[in-house]
Amino acid sequence: MRLPRFASQTFSRLSRNFQNTRSPSVAALSDVQNDRVNGLAGIMSKQNNKRRISPALPYVQLIVGMALGMVFLVGWTTATAGVHSLPKVRTEHHRRHRQSWVVVFQETFENLILPNPVWETDTYPDNGFSDDGAFFQNRGVIPPPAFRASAPFGKKNWLTVESYSRSPTTVLRDLFSITSDPAGGCNKVLRIASPAHTDATLVRSTRALPKRYRISLKVGYANFGNGLPGNNGYTGGELAEPWLADKAASEENGFYWLTILDTVPRPHNNVYLHHHRKVVLDSDNNVPPWMEIYNGQRFMESGETPLMMIGIDGKGTTNELNGKPFYSYAAGVWQPSGKIRAVDAYKSMTWYRASIERNGDRFTLKVTGNFKFGGRKTYKTTINAADKCVWHYNRKPLAADSPCIDNSHYPSLPNEPALWSANIAWPDFFMFGEPHNNFYEGEVFYDDIRLEIWRG
Repeated sequence: MRLPRFASQTFSRLSRNFQNTRSPSVAALSDVQNDRVNGLAGIMSKQNNKRRISPALPYVQLIVGMALGMVFLVGWTTATAGVHSLPKVRTEHHRRHRQSWVVVFQETFENLILPNPVWETDTYPDNGFSDDGAFFQNRGVIPPPAFRASAPFGKKNWLTVESYSRSPTTVLRDLFSITSDPAGGCNKVLRIASPAHTDATLVRSTRALPKRYRISLKVGYANFGNGLPGNNGYTGGELAEPWLADKAASEENGFYWLTILDTVPRPHNNVYLHHHRKVVLDSDNNVPPWMEIYNGQRFMESGETPLMMIGIDGKGTTNELNGKPFYSYAAGVWQPSGKIRAVDAYKSMTWYRASIERNGDRFTLKVTGNFKFGGRKTYKTTINAADKCVWHYNRKPLAADSPCIDNSHYPSLPNEPALWSANIAWPDFFMFGEPHNNFYEGEVFYDDIRLEIWRG
């Protein structure tokens, strides 16, 4: 770019005058040497020399500054012509850079004092398939006298523990307590236990989960049977009464690693829970086996310590006792609806890390640990709940043309709401523990529960 004529002539005159003086860089070097020799006197002499050396220096600086300013102005105007979106792109980059998961709640049980609620007479909350719901009333089932104890805990009461027992003398600390890590050391963990198969205890989110979340925890050292012939972790002779009075409880024993329900989780009979699950990480040690486990090469019929990673198929055929069929994740893919298959088998004396994440209509299930067949491994999968019509996935009303809508009714509950109405929204609550009050006997440990949300 050419400078204006006035600026060019003035700059030339001052440059010639400046050549008659010594070089500033040489002067500066000489002054530094003088400073080292003469100390303060040298510094004062240097300042006087500056004033004698270049009386025209301020004018040179002014003209050079004006010239450079004009160069910058013209150059910037040319360079940015037609690219007015540049600031927006930079802002978008910074916005993406700030996006991350943020832990909003965490419970490690190191300094926590658990609540000590009192037993209250069970008033049979909920309906439909609940303990005194219409489904069992129609079958002539009378629930036994029972008691519940519930209390929130943790920062801002973000967690709630609830227990069920058929005796008001049951010691709550036998059902849930803070204890030493079974792996050793000084770490503190949560123990959930069912000394009797008619006991039940779960921990849930006190409030419905936010729009985008990730809930994670450590779970392990489970002792809920093993799926082998025999008592399968029970004392012996227990029945799944009164709701399934003709079924031996020892046929199934297990616990929930982590699951998302469509309603406030409470201990209930197993049938009730089957109708409210969305996605699940759980284990059911069953004998004789009614499922398969992937052993790294093939599926084998077995009910021994399976880890199930499942989504509930809302479009599948309804079974009133078992709920909707499963989508099971195993062998690296989602299996066809109705195939009950485990991703691997867990080890009893081992800790695992489990998480469920939701982003829009997608659920991501993840478990990391040392497995029976896969060894040290992470199993992770995502399911598009809208595409697969995962049971009651929607947290706002469905579109009128959604393929998930089902306005039919359970045959035994014609007066209950339709199975999946378009105008009903279903919240997300997480739950872990042992929620069945007619199955499961044993103990399991949990630690480091985290709720993260997405910010940015």
